[in-house]
Amino acid sequence: MAEATSDVACLVSKRTSEIRPEPHLIPDTSSTTSTDDEPQVDVSVVIPVFNCERYLEETVGSVRAQDIGEGRYEIIAVDDGSTDGSLETLHRLANGESDLRVFSIPNSGSAAAPRNQGVDKAHGRYIFFLDADDKLAPDTLRKTVTTADETGSGVVLCKMGEFGAGKRAGNVPSAAFGATKFAVDFVESRASSTLGALKLFRSSIIKEHNVRFPLGFVVGEDQAFTMQAYLHSPHVSILADKVYYWARGRGDGTNVTSTGQPPRKHLKRILTLIRTIVDNTEPGELRDRLLRRPIIGSSGVTSVFGKKMLPAHDRLEREAMLKEFRDLVTPLWNPPIRDHGLPVSQILVDLAIRNDLDEIEAVSQLLLEKKPLPLTFDSDRNQFVYVPDNGDSIGDLRIKPEATLETISSVGRSLKIRGEIGIPGVEVASDSAQLIFRHRKLGTKVVFKLDVSRTYSRSFGVRARFTSIVDLSKFNDSGVWEAIIKASWSSVVLRQPFGELRSNALETSPMLVGDPTEAIAFFTRNETLAVDIGPTEKHLDPVTSSEIQIIDNFQVGRSAVLVLNGPCQHLDSASIRANSTAKEKPAKLFIHSTTHASIVASRSLTKRQGWALRLTDKEGNVVTLPSIGVSR
Repeated sequence: MAEATSDVACLVSKRTSEIRPEPHLIPDTSSTTSTDDEPQVDVSVVIPVFNCERYLEETVGSVRAQDIGEGRYEIIAVDDGSTDGSLETLHRLANGESDLRVFSIPNSGSAAAPRNQGVDKAHGRYIFFLDADDKLAPDTLRKTVTTADETGSGVVLCKMGEFGAGKRAGNVPSAAFGATKFAVDFVESRASSTLGALKLFRSSIIKEHNVRFPLGFVVGEDQAFTMQAYLHSPHVSILADKVYYWARGRGDGTNVTSTGQPPRKHLKRILTLIRTIVDNTEPGELRDRLLRRPIIGSSGVTSVFGKKMLPAHDRLEREAMLKEFRDLVTPLWNPPIRDHGLPVSQILVDLAIRNDLDEIEAVSQLLLEKKPLPLTFDSDRNQFVYVPDNGDSIGDLRIKPEATLETISSVGRSLKIRGEIGIPGVEVASDSAQLIFRHRKLGTKVVFKLDVSRTYSRSFGVRARFTSIVDLSKFNDSGVWEAIIKASWSSVVLRQPFGELRSNALETSPMLVGDPTEAIAFFTRNETLAVDIGPTEKHLDPVTSSEIQIIDNFQVGRSAVLVLNGPCQHLDSASIRANSTAKEKPAKLFIHSTTHASIVASRSLTKRQGWALRLTDKEGNVVTLPSIGVSR
């Protein structure tokens, strides 16, 4: 980690001195000077519109509800040849209002052309891109503009969230939004992980450098635009304290990006992004780091030569695609880029550099059939390699073992963990394996040897099943211990965080060990398994009165029995009090299952006109249930 941090610091220093202009200390309005015909505003909200008639009133309304102040924003809506009533709705919303300008162009098939039109028409010092079915929080424009003015940032990112009944075409970005950051490098801050255009951009940067959305493809048309804006910005800022941009999930599949695009279009997308990076950087660490995404990343080479290539394109088209990719990527392909890709991406690019279309087609067919690429152990090179039909084997692959967590249970002061391990495409089981728990702060380790003698074979390769009894008394230090799998195949030793891959039936809520609780097994933000000895942190989500209910109330002698339904497994104690007094009396709690429990209390209390049940879980979280609606 120290080495990685040093690399980033070096790369940032180099960029700041050689590539970046000096930071703006005051708002830059050099290219947005207003005239009598073009009134100056703080921010132009550009909305590309295609068949969003039913959402426009809410979207435009969210801009008009901004607390930035009257006259400080404008809305530019550009209809992209909608076939529903979108254009008519826009004209109705603009009628008699000065804040909304409406334009229309023939259908272009993506958001690129209408956004470019919006940029050309914008009067604002800043431009904010908003999709026609999304909405903004009331303070979004004020907060982003103020941040840009006070920091001089060329781009301001704001945290996104989802709303609506359907599913979005793409994931809401999250990697860059761990914390609010001001005037930071876009690589070091991980802003480079989100290349969508739904952000605030300084107009002078966009117009002076002629930053525009490339035409010709539907998905990812904003990547080159945002990358170029990043590269010409002195720095960026990130607002992560709450959701500022709400992205609508649509289950009707009518949004343009949900339809996807063929591999030939993805090729154009990644080549455009590659050229943008090359044209705006010098050779070196920065360029290599940025090129990893379009070449070796998950949406890079596999989106072109992966599982969709064979059904979508004939041989002549594949040959043309290979030539385009090979001509641009060959002089750029080097270990700093290659070493960060997964094996399938590494192999596909290597084959493309070799101009081996036949083998690329064989790999594409395997991916289409959802089969792993076969790997062989090369004893001379002491590594796993891919062996094509022609030419040398391909090695130096970034191999990762697949360790799956099947079950986890508490047995006294121990955890019983069952799982399996293997390498996709490898027909040989591991020689040995260990389950290692590493202290998050101290770095100390507790090691448990795994028996990997039980194996089975499937189409994805050989797997070894294991069971481990994790004795928590061996953990001498309190705190969080994270799980790692270490396994060896001959002289190849591989390590992988454990728990991210797990059985669909596995219960993922925190598991409390001991009574009173001595440890909690849980999954981290990275979805890996960890154990908190002590425990030293809170892991339980507090139960709310809407989640847990009293579903029955009956009498047994002088006692009343209250039956609960809801998340009950972590409840620890109960008490009851009449509304007429502040004094609480303890009640007996019986846990029957993860979703059912019962409370035994004095019948005299529950017979009163009003009372309340107080439940406390094992971390001290409290929920109060009133007697309203309970049968007596």
